[in-house]
Amino acid sequence: MRRTLIALALSAAGLAQAATVSVYTTLAGWEAAISGSAQLQDFSSYAGGTDLTGVAVLPGLTLSSNLGAVEVFGADKTVFAFGPARLAGNAYYEAQLALPFLAAALDITAFEANPLEPSTAQDDGVLSFLFSDGSSSNLAVAGGDGSPIFIGIVSDIAITSFRWNEAHEAGNVNEESGLDNLRVAMRAPGTSELPLPGTLSLAVLALGALPLARRR
Repeated sequence: MRRTLIALALSAAGLAQAATVSVYTTLAGWEAAISGSAQLQDFSSYAGGTDLTGVAVLPGLTLSSNLGAVEVFGADKTVFAFGPARLAGNAYYEAQLALPFLAAALDITAFEANPLEPSTAQDDGVLSFLFSDGSSSNLAVAGGDGSPIFIGIVSDIAITSFRWNEAHEAGNVNEESGLDNLRVAMRAPGTSELPLPGTLSLAVLALGALPLARRR
């Protein structure tokens, strides 16, 4: 999977909130901002078509979508969902975090009508993060050229969930997208680390001034 980085249109909505949130649009920037190690799920160990709805793909992190089953899809092993909500223009993916992580990151994939061509979206998608104090932060994400779009955040309040609301094409249908390379890091102070589940394909990343390790 290509990892060419593209420009994002980011806006923070409702910044009058208790959580202090920093947003990063490159993996290198996010890695430099976190402390300790990150845990990665790139879905490469799952068979195509595996339904991961409600499965803990990272410690305490489960996925769902109003489209239907969240499945491993394509040769690049991303997660994708199909369903009528996309035609209705209200499609979203959601992640619930049961453990108090302060940092999370993801790639948004297939954000275009034709691969390697400019996005045909008529508006921005919205990536919303909810925090344990009840506050939220919303990021408007513009389409690009089909390359995965990286977004990572670091907060001083534990993240409880995030939701990716897809952008719209002409006719108010959603522009198809998927998720990949989910990452979590930085358990909140006073909470103990849990061992990685043996059934998951997770990579512990050494952080600092390291080159990006990208799945091809």
